[in-house]
Amino acid sequence: MNDLPKVKGDLFENYEIANLTRFKTGGVAEVYFSPRDTDDLSNFLKKSPKDMPIHIIGFGSNILIRDGVLNGIVIRLQNDNFSRIEKLDDGSFRCGAFASCVAISKFAAENDVAGMEFLFGIPGTIGGAILTNAGCFGREVKDIIVSVEAVDKLTGKSKTFMLDECGFSYRKCDISDEWVFTSVIIKGKPGKKEEILKTMDEIKTKKDSSQPTYTKTSGSTFKNPNSENPAWKLIKDSGCQGMKLGGAIVSPKHANFIVNENNATSADIEDLAEKVRLVVYEKFGIMLEYEIKIIGSRKLENP
Repeated sequence: MNDLPKVKGDLFENYEIANLTRFKTGGVAEVYFSPRDTDDLSNFLKKSPKDMPIHIIGFGSNILIRDGVLNGIVIRLQNDNFSRIEKLDDGSFRCGAFASCVAISKFAAENDVAGMEFLFGIPGTIGGAILTNAGCFGREVKDIIVSVEAVDKLTGKSKTFMLDECGFSYRKCDISDEWVFTSVIIKGKPGKKEEILKTMDEIKTKKDSSQPTYTKTSGSTFKNPNSENPAWKLIKDSGCQGMKLGGAIVSPKHANFIVNENNATSADIEDLAEKVRLVVYEKFGIMLEYEIKIIGSRKLENP
């Protein structure tokens, strides 16, 4: 800690990280930092040791943190300064990277702005949604992005990425992970609040009926190989739906979701996911690619 710069936000050593994730699993972060604002973040990144890896965590969706020590610095932009949503003069919105997708969709509805209803079905921050070009029900984040503000992990300098610089594709953004997203400008189209809320309600109904919402899960485990072979169908047709390992289970409701059903460890979840990948490969010759990000070290790897 003596090598770390002074900050205005919160800075802790050996921080238990499980409660920051949707799976409610994970070990201990070597260093945890929650900056107060962009200046605090920039100053920290500019002066922090360059040999310490940096991990950015939002709501902890779409991520699995292993049970051992997570070496380096975990940064979470949970301050209100990174959660603010405001309407600009041209009708676009500026959103802090920690603003929830659900909150943004509700804000859009209140302002009679359509085209953002799909965000209501994404259980994460807009920063994380940009990183993975998150989407559902036929829409993706790339459809609403105007620009992204980010800070360089090494220098602390800021840069604005316009839409054509983001390199969005299926569940991917080409902006280097050397950048920390701090805010985003998004734009929809004029709409009527009543119709927008109706669409959002339909999205919620569809999601609740087809996915294991309100459980300890991190969303879709694997990417869809292609439209003809969605991951859920490959997993189901391989006989893996309902499969258990330790406290983890392949959701009986949606085969592409793994759920922490009974005090699972991250190892339970990862090992179950690997078993599913192997079974699917043996049956169909397709190796599923993770949509969730797996970081950290397994507990037995640590002394």
